[in-house]
Amino acid sequence: MDEFNYQEAIAKIKARFPEGTVKKREDTGRAYIPNQVYNDRVELATQSQWTLEYSEVEINVPQRYVKVVARVTIGPHTRDGIGFHELNVDGSGNVKKLSTAVDQAKAEAFREALDTWQIGWQDLAPYYQLEKDWGSNPALQHLLHSSPPEESERFSQASEVIDRQCIYTNCGAQLTRDEWALLGTIPKLDRTRMTYCFEHIPNHYKKKIPSAELETFLKKTNDR
Repeated sequence: MDEFNYQEAIAKIKARFPEGTVKKREDTGRAYIPNQVYNDRVELATQSQWTLEYSEVEINVPQRYVKVVARVTIGPHTRDGIGFHELNVDGSGNVKKLSTAVDQAKAEAFREALDTWQIGWQDLAPYYQLEKDWGSNPALQHLLHSSPPEESERFSQASEVIDRQCIYTNCGAQLTRDEWALLGTIPKLDRTRMTYCFEHIPNHYKKKIPSAELETFLKKTNDR
């Protein structure tokens, strides 16, 4: 593996995403980028040379919230992010869907930590141009004028293999970037340990792949 270059990795992390990456929330209409995309970008940009840990998880039932502190380390630098999520409590005072609330708080904390490296800023700035929004600040107008990367520069979507191998018995094939990204869409699958090429993803996991993600993957695979 090549020697880690922090500046180069951060430049890749901050680079624009392919068109269509930004989504809109159904409830508020606000623009966002899915966590799986962020995870994939950091994994590819650093060639797996990064860590994520949750240094604090606080479940406060009386105040009805979950607080999580995520710590992301890339090279010699560590950044923290804080995430909160409201707890749902039934009439008897029992917490409902605690694991979901914790997962949501973890996701927010992860995004907040990565935000300190300006991930996704160029893509989200156009959607936050109202006077009250961060993207309207004159000091950040340069984000609106950065051109999208050429096709050859879209490393996160490239088809070449990465430094990950399928763990299926007697396979050992190197994964493509698209296969790695697809694993990231499977709920509750830790792709850093359960690393499969598409052919060998266990059926019970393959059934959990979001239909839109699977359709896109298969289309890209068939087009090659």
